Amino acid sequence: MAVQSTKSQILTLLKRSGGSTVEELASALELARMTIRQHLATLERDNLVTAQEVRRPTGRPHFVYSLTDKGEETFPKRYDRLAEMLIDEVALLDSSEIEGLSPAEKKALLFRKLARRIANQHAHRFEGKSLEEQVPIVLDILQMESEFAEWHKLPEGFEIVRYNCPYRRVAESQDEVCVWHLELLSQLLDGHVRAAEFQTHGGDCCRFIVETTASPPQQDETSE
Repeated sequence: MAVQSTKSQILTLLKRSGGSTVEELASALELARMTIRQHLATLERDNLVTAQEVRRPTGRPHFVYSLTDKGEETFPKRYDRLAEMLIDEVALLDSSEIEGLSPAEKKALLFRKLARRIANQHAHRFEGKSLEEQVPIVLDILQMESEFAEWHKLPEGFEIVRYNCPYRRVAESQDEVCVWHLELLSQLLDGHVRAAEFQTHGGDCCRFIVETTASPPQQDETSE
């Protein structure tokens, strides 16, 4: 059991970092480098991680380990949940809502309505809460959907980082899934949320910035 637990920790660290060396993993887990190499060898054999040689300006090259597609799929996925939610949303659509819309506009409408429905289901949890109290509630909702996420306070607001997308394979071909998550966060937090990074666009994670800094008032052009 302990060996499997260590492998799981390695996979989680690689998921979080996007790629790590033996030295970085050994330091994070407080284990000998030889022990880490043994676990990585097993994970490579199982096609869960892959190693890429990186050359340094001086000294010997080193290897950076990252997750394979199979390794990514070891993290919880909810494709069935997404299908169920979309089927429910289609059933609620009125023909007048989609009349004259293009296929792309229909998909956008469907995900927008889904975001609104989910936000409404959780609205009571946010009542009377400050934004700083609301952000952890959002994290709890994301965790319920099998998302590996965390948040940090920034000078301009807050940062929400999602390391695991439970709908990853769908999101890779359907941008609406990513836009849906952005829309959902905006509705849950009732504020200005922008996407800083998406996994489907080459990022190691999905990062969202919740901005709380008020814009400076515009100066009256008629004043001297």
